[in-house]
Amino acid sequence: MLDLGHCYLINPQRRYHREAERLRVSVPHCQKSLQGSVALAGVLDQLASESPQRGHDLASRLTPAVFEALVKYFVLLPEAYADALRTGLCTPASQPAGSALAAHELDGLAADDVVLCHAPLVTTHHSAVSVAGGGRWIRASLASSLRHPMGERGQPGRLVDLDFGDRLDAGELRLFDAGDVCYDPVTDNAGLLGQRTGFLCRQIVARGGRPVLLGGDHSLAYYSIGALADRYPRLGILQFDAHPDLYAVGADCDRTINHANVFDRVRRMPHVDTIWQIGIRDMFHQPLERLVAQHDAKLRALSAMEIAVKGYDRLFRDLDDTIPWFVSFDVDALDRVDLPQTATPVLGGLSYYPLLQAFEQLFARLNIVGMEFVELGDGNQGAHGPAAIAARLCSRYLFHLRGASPLTENVFVPIDA
Repeated sequence: MLDLGHCYLINPQRRYHREAERLRVSVPHCQKSLQGSVALAGVLDQLASESPQRGHDLASRLTPAVFEALVKYFVLLPEAYADALRTGLCTPASQPAGSALAAHELDGLAADDVVLCHAPLVTTHHSAVSVAGGGRWIRASLASSLRHPMGERGQPGRLVDLDFGDRLDAGELRLFDAGDVCYDPVTDNAGLLGQRTGFLCRQIVARGGRPVLLGGDHSLAYYSIGALADRYPRLGILQFDAHPDLYAVGADCDRTINHANVFDRVRRMPHVDTIWQIGIRDMFHQPLERLVAQHDAKLRALSAMEIAVKGYDRLFRDLDDTIPWFVSFDVDALDRVDLPQTATPVLGGLSYYPLLQAFEQLFARLNIVGMEFVELGDGNQGAHGPAAIAARLCSRYLFHLRGASPLTENVFVPIDA
């Protein structure tokens, strides 16, 4: 999906590898090199010495096929993302959930393909618990539940869900794992990592795919939700969270995006129609100096206490099912999640089975165009922890998207038995 109206520039991190009369051009973290004649080096060096040019002009100058290949392999970069992309987009996961997807393979996505990616975005570094790498536990849990018991030797079988009594052919999964968004703690900052994540989301949804992002902290929502604006000019947000993430204290820190104020930024996005904040709870001291109290009609709240007493009825009664929705799930929304499973645990929370049933209704009724799960601690999450719950919700998302069938068998017998 190329935008010929955008300006592009040559990646300064490109490297040439000459082999007889052929040339390979590589860039950091791109799993495949671009191949061409040795004359290509001179063309690229000439373009690098010039100002960024519009895609229309470059396609005419290079031929559309060459221009497309240079963009596909990140040799030509969109000017708006050049700083973020010059050192790469993603690195592959060692144990992917689903099929591994390299950055240069994004054009192969089809409508409704689900693309998983881990984004280790962190905006606060003084917490006792790091959440940068916690999303990898969701990937591991999901991959384990989907993996053939005979490993790679086995042919795709059938995925069986005993809770809901349905089944899905494993070959129909259409789940792809883009790996981990590139991040160098020495040279990068949260903004660059966020831009890479936003770029990836734009590429996925432009092709009709559905991103599932694994954080990182909740500031990820600024980049993920912002990236959906072109594809979904009217979008609803289902924010599962113990905290509203609208906090302001009347100090300089209010001006910087972080996991505590990110939804104050999200609510201001023109394409965001409604934000349901589900599971919020507890109490806090709100400063008043240098602040003005307001009411934003975009924000709707369903507290954890109301859910415990009355269930999710009001949410389903008032949901607008005519617009697409994005799920932004902070694992501290869950009951009995504590340190070190997350960095900011709160007393109380959402129970597993009522939540699972609520998601069944959401998946059946709404067009959920993507999801993110954030704020998982880096340490082992355990079999009953938030990573397992997040992976379970992901599996149900896949079952709904692929049209799972009722389970009619209850035993599988060896043929020679």
